[in-house]
Amino acid sequence: MGLFKRPTSSLPDFFEAIKSPLPIEHVDISKRYDLYCYFAQEVRLYENIKIAALRTLEDIPKKSRSLIGAFLEIEAPDGTRIMIPKLHVHAICEHGVQPSYKVLRTLGAPEHRPA
Repeated sequence: MGLFKRPTSSLPDFFEAIKSPLPIEHVDISKRYDLYCYFAQEVRLYENIKIAALRTLEDIPKKSRSLIGAFLEIEAPDGTRIMIPKLHVHAICEHGVQPSYKVLRTLGAPEHRPA
């Protein structure tokens, strides 16, 4: 018996043990989207893009459901592609759809606030 004993495989996989009434589905990669991203000092909107791939510089662990350092590869209508950090994406909607919302509070410097 070693000091660093591996856990037994008789325990259920954590992610398989979670049951949720809310369905978990993949993004439809055949559609085009508008992607809102945070970058240093700005918020960017990538319009009418297609999600091409999820890229990573590391191996994907078998039991992991998340890739923290992953990049989202997106394709513009003209075919150009760019990879952006997955964690920079803060909203996605189908291209051309204007979701309704209400601004509750504006943060940041006064010069960046709408008039």
